Amino acid sequence: MRIPDFRFRKRHQSHSVRDYRRVVRRKLRKMPDDRALALAQAIGSDTMEGFVAQGDGQVAVLRHHGLTDNMTVYDLGCGCGRTAQALHRSGWLGRYVGADVVRELLDELKRQCPGYQTILNETPKIVAPDASIDIVFHWSVFTHLYPAESYLYILDSFRALKPRGKLIFSFLEMEDPAHQRVWQNNLDHLRRGDAAQQLDTFLHREWIARFAHDAGFLPPQFTDGSDGSNHPPLWQALVVMEKPDAAR
Repeated sequence: MRIPDFRFRKRHQSHSVRDYRRVVRRKLRKMPDDRALALAQAIGSDTMEGFVAQGDGQVAVLRHHGLTDNMTVYDLGCGCGRTAQALHRSGWLGRYVGADVVRELLDELKRQCPGYQTILNETPKIVAPDASIDIVFHWSVFTHLYPAESYLYILDSFRALKPRGKLIFSFLEMEDPAHQRVWQNNLDHLRRGDAAQQLDTFLHREWIARFAHDAGFLPPQFTDGSDGSNHPPLWQALVVMEKPDAAR
């Protein structure tokens, strides 16, 4: 299956870019004396201890699904480097590329992980040549995008991955009782007439399977957010898509 070459004209800034930049810059204004913690909180870690533990758990997920030295990985929505810093701490030896929409986050990642490549990118594309990446991964990115934006990222991930390469990401689903509090928080905001801080999107496994099929991936593998049998539980649900040896 040949993936079309999508071209995007910069007509307006995406909602996710506006929301995310606003959250980051608000945190930095409130916490000028602790930049590292401000950025960690902006990407969802309340404490630096939690930031480190979450990053280590994410690396455990990647290793369980085949991460080894000498691979090339692409961290979509890399933030200030929660996973990147954990990879660096673990002694992993490979090529890391991190993409995000907020310059301040990328600057912090570069400060913490010299030698790792970062890319500022606002389009729903993987900034990499065809068949050049071993693993594309992201955590709680599709939770803040419209489903059509996620669909485009999945299509382009397929293009950028090597044969047998993997796309790994987390997502919110209505079927998980633990995720209901996110839904309820959004309802409470709307009932009070408050503006939500950011978009929270729920995906269905049937949708994700359809997206994977359209792109050309093998049938996806799902893991519940509470499942800690092979790595620390992520809380969000997890999906792994593998590109076949020969593209359809």
